[in-house]
Amino acid sequence: MGFARIRHIAIYTENYDRTARFYRDIFGMKQITTGMTDEKGEYNPNRGHLSDGVMGLALLQRHAGIRSGLDHFGFEVESGQTVMERLKKYPEVRVTSSLEHVPFAVMRIQDPAGTHMDVSQQGVAKVREGYLEKGWEQPRHLHHVAIRTAKPAYLAQFYQDVFELRPVESGDASGQVCVSDGKVSIVIMPTENKSYRSMTEGLDHIGFKVDALRKADDDLRSLASHHPESKPKQIDLGRFGPTTLAEIDACMLGRRSLADPDGVLMDLVE
Repeated sequence: MGFARIRHIAIYTENYDRTARFYRDIFGMKQITTGMTDEKGEYNPNRGHLSDGVMGLALLQRHAGIRSGLDHFGFEVESGQTVMERLKKYPEVRVTSSLEHVPFAVMRIQDPAGTHMDVSQQGVAKVREGYLEKGWEQPRHLHHVAIRTAKPAYLAQFYQDVFELRPVESGDASGQVCVSDGKVSIVIMPTENKSYRSMTEGLDHIGFKVDALRKADDDLRSLASHHPESKPKQIDLGRFGPTTLAEIDACMLGRRSLADPDGVLMDLVE
């Protein structure tokens, strides 16, 4: 690998079981850690992070004071000390030590757009269970993370300077910029004044690569038939729905927009 690679995404959910089924059935994700907090605030050994073989997915229980939906993502780096040195170029960025019980991270960074990310270093004692394994390859996997910011070029430079991500040629006319670790990309989208949601800086949506869009559609229909509680939430409803759908459809990488059972926005790439 290079200096850094994107290694996990975290979502706060109201219902772990229905949401985990969605990601297992549609994207073939498997559980790689054991033990997470449940809706009663108690340790539940049957809950854990899921993975596509490379990327971990932490479905965290939403408690009072925590917003639901996309919360943060995380990097694994060769040297945390090097990251700290590089961050001196960006004095506005906030950094703190990670919570002791978090199995993956050694520090938490807030990027110039306010996006939270965990950073782990190879070989540290806190990394455990499936995050220590080599992983596996599968046809469906997390393909990109999308972030909105008022300064796309500046944020892209931040990820290049600090994590050595590489720019992806796009030719996009909407002002979107893309950088990549070679496996997973970050799509940086400009904020807009078309909706309250698109005015907000930070994580916007995630994207998955699938073997075939038609096959993914068949699997989504099957999931809705057999487990309706885990079916995707319809996006284009209400006053804001059509605008939200148009905003996700505009992602330079995505080809099909949808939402998980909790309404977390995503798109698919074939």
